[in-house]
Amino acid sequence: MKRFQTSSSLNLHERIKENLSEDIRAGLAFNKRMGFDGANLDMDTSHFEDEGWQPYVEQALRDSEEIGLPIRIAHLPFISGNLKKDWDFFAGFNEKIIRAMDGARLLGVEYAVLHPVTMALPGTQYSRKEQHELVVRNLAPVIEHAARIGLDAVVENMRVTPHYYESHRYCQSPDELCDVADALGIGVCWDFGHANISGIRQSEGLAYVGRRLKVLHVNDNKAFEDDHLLPFMGNIDWKDAMHGLALAGFEGMMNFEISTGRLPGAVREDFARYILHAADQLMAYVE
Repeated sequence: MKRFQTSSSLNLHERIKENLSEDIRAGLAFNKRMGFDGANLDMDTSHFEDEGWQPYVEQALRDSEEIGLPIRIAHLPFISGNLKKDWDFFAGFNEKIIRAMDGARLLGVEYAVLHPVTMALPGTQYSRKEQHELVVRNLAPVIEHAARIGLDAVVENMRVTPHYYESHRYCQSPDELCDVADALGIGVCWDFGHANISGIRQSEGLAYVGRRLKVLHVNDNKAFEDDHLLPFMGNIDWKDAMHGLALAGFEGMMNFEISTGRLPGAVREDFARYILHAADQLMAYVE
């Protein structure tokens, strides 16, 4: 059986919403106690996007080292929704990404995950060439910054925004995603849930991505909303998906991005144990 190390977002513990640093520390301690090998830090918050980011990152690094759980992956700021913004807006938003990149570099993460700035468009308005040029134009400055500071960035596959199913969103298909990754000289993050919503056969998509694959977002859904369910709670064909990892030659971490919703504190340890048991089952399918 193929063995991967495991990682999870820092949301499995009972949250401390009043204090970000205490919340991160509690998340690191919880994930370490439950048996994860690493953590995925969500940097899509003003604490990391604004100029006062450094104390939060320095404290997170101290806590990570003291607890003995490395922050292996960071998710950089992104914009949700069906985007209709101008390029002045995106230039300003890239400044936030760059500040978060500086924080991720200080943390020593292995990979920082980026979303391509795309929107769902009706077929009559969709131009692959135009969308490619816009995404590369938007991401090029932040990728150049990542190269300057020695940070490995990866780009994530997208999905069709719910209720826009007659539309297409650039980078929802593996070939578009890889075109962007190749143009920028970076790797890929594969979100199983996004691929499921987009109707992508996981094994075929992952085989196409191949050695570009560096990061996983493991979660499930029912091919409608981006629910971030536990594996086997949606309709993803996990045997096919794990076969895709074998086809891609993936050697990284099994990184879980799961929603905890309003989960009571009393059941959070059992919830985390399920994730780790699910990881063992998924690994058994990698062939």
